[in-house]
Amino acid sequence: MNWSHLLRLGRNFDWLLMAAVLALYGAGVAAIYSVTHHRSGITFWHQQLIWSGPMAVGFLVMLFMDYTWLKNLIKPLYALNLGLLIAVMVGGHSALGAQRWIRIGSFSLQPSEFAKVLLIITLAYALTAKPPQKLLDLIPVAIHVGIPWLLIFKQPDLGTSLVLLAILLAMLWGAGLDGWILAMLISPLVSAILHALNFPLWILYLLGLGGLLAWRLRHRGQAIGVWIVNLLGGLSIPLAWSLLKEYQRNRLTIFLDPERDPLGAGYHLTQSKIAIGSGGLWGKGWLHGTQTQLHFIPEQQTDFIFSAIGEEWGFVGGCVLVVLFAIIFWRCLVISSQAKDDFGSLLAIGVTAMFAFHVFVNIGMTTGIMPVTGIPLPLISYGGSTLLANALALGLIQGIAMRRQRLLF
Repeated sequence: MNWSHLLRLGRNFDWLLMAAVLALYGAGVAAIYSVTHHRSGITFWHQQLIWSGPMAVGFLVMLFMDYTWLKNLIKPLYALNLGLLIAVMVGGHSALGAQRWIRIGSFSLQPSEFAKVLLIITLAYALTAKPPQKLLDLIPVAIHVGIPWLLIFKQPDLGTSLVLLAILLAMLWGAGLDGWILAMLISPLVSAILHALNFPLWILYLLGLGGLLAWRLRHRGQAIGVWIVNLLGGLSIPLAWSLLKEYQRNRLTIFLDPERDPLGAGYHLTQSKIAIGSGGLWGKGWLHGTQTQLHFIPEQQTDFIFSAIGEEWGFVGGCVLVVLFAIIFWRCLVISSQAKDDFGSLLAIGVTAMFAFHVFVNIGMTTGIMPVTGIPLPLISYGGSTLLANALALGLIQGIAMRRQRLLF
């Protein structure tokens, strides 16, 4: 690759996206320092900085590699994805009640973080090779996503399992799947939620859905099939609930009433809400957050790092972070719309969905409006595997941007 070619590619490099990424990474290091600076030796913020090296390497590899070349590696990448997830089940390292890590020397890697990026790549190829037009076309797609999904859910890793579903729905939409079919795919989940929250409302939902399907679908068999799937979706709640670990059940329900167990399952959430609420408009100042500096929130540097930001940087600081994330989503979607082919467009949509779901759920759970599912905040939360996976995804996005057909303004 000569210099003139690099310069031509560099004209399309998205500097605004890169600036937002670097700002968020810097904010994450600062927040982790505030949470853990009292510790001696190599602390979490040191390790977060050390991971910038592998992040840069991964980012540059994905940046300079023509993303279309990935089409030649779909089968090996899918096999790699399954192999890593199976390796976790066979000889993975357990911590906090879950078996999610592979020990490599002094480091631990979490394959489920890389599984998201690998699935985006292989699914993008599958959807462009044969775009789904009807329900039957979704069977191979369901198998493609279902195998890694089951392996991750078995670890157990409920948060990443939900991320994969969000990626799937977004990429199906990007692949041009009919909106009515997409709505039918989501409807069983709606049925399950309504059954769990309010049984009479679930009955009304089934009655209304039956009338809608009878009016909208020409084939009676399809209408009956969709209605039965919704019925089973609601009735499967007890079975699905029994498959969850006890701590997962507590996480999913405690956000409705943290005071039910303030010193147990609700402790993290209660302290997080106190920290964010006490930050006010401008915050208490970096290194001056009471809840943060007195360590009321265990392992705050991971999934609950936003509580430290809310306490010390206030509502304004939290809004700045949200704006930076919004810039990333916006630029990724623009890059998707400008990609030179459908494969690149779907890759960008998948990455956008991954980041957006992470941000929405993480901030939602730290503020008490979403269940606690163990999903980290991208580029902010402590974790080498998460950072490296984020860097690979962002390098892929910038690689698509550099090879798009026309400049953006």
